[in-house]
Amino acid sequence: MPEQYKTYYQILGVKFGASKKEVEEAYFKLAKTCHPDIAGDDTASTEKFMLINEAYQVLSTPEKRDEYDRTIGLDKDWQAMAKATPDVAVSTTDSGAIKEEKRQRTTGAQTMASSLRKVIKNADRLCREANFWNAYDLLQKWLVKYPHQPALRRALARAAVGKMRYHDAADHLLVACEVEYFNADNHALLGKVYIKGKQWQKAEDAFNNALSWNSEHKVALANLEIVKKHFNDKNSLLGNVMGKLGFRKKDKK
Repeated sequence: MPEQYKTYYQILGVKFGASKKEVEEAYFKLAKTCHPDIAGDDTASTEKFMLINEAYQVLSTPEKRDEYDRTIGLDKDWQAMAKATPDVAVSTTDSGAIKEEKRQRTTGAQTMASSLRKVIKNADRLCREANFWNAYDLLQKWLVKYPHQPALRRALARAAVGKMRYHDAADHLLVACEVEYFNADNHALLGKVYIKGKQWQKAEDAFNNALSWNSEHKVALANLEIVKKHFNDKNSLLGNVMGKLGFRKKDKK
């Protein structure tokens, strides 16, 4: 069945009555194989991964899940019957017209995923033109629907850095790190933001987190050296100051 005709349950491969833990386990399992860095950074892979993220965001939030179930026509009785198989999108007793209506409701997520991808591309273009404020405002509007979308959070972080709002950028990347904790790029990006904000210890921790997932991550390795050099220079400066103070103290004696 094509992705655009699947329910969020089918996309994650869970039953309609799946617990939050089961939803999370299914999401993390898919994320490790379907992330664009692994599956390929093409349009199809990106849209598929964004759809997986959307499914996770909805099914892991009780209020959103209830609303989604109503949207695709799943009442409590139907949910009880459907628990036995996650590969059923609509009732087999529905008429063709009702099936089509429910299928159209389900496909809305795919359309939205494409729309979000286009918004992110437009925002990146604005950032390249140094129009960071408009880029940030454009992306901010999508946070209501996609509060835990890593790609959106990374794009917001890029715009925030351009505005020199490093605290905001870090906050966005922390969300990306929480959702995609296995993605070394998120941690490395967070570390670079911490460097810009002169938060050296947090930067070191972020780069070490990146390396814990990918020991050969070039950005993390290179920037960790910058952090180490900062600490070494700071310690040397402190040592020189203390040495001078000690020398002066001896002179006074």
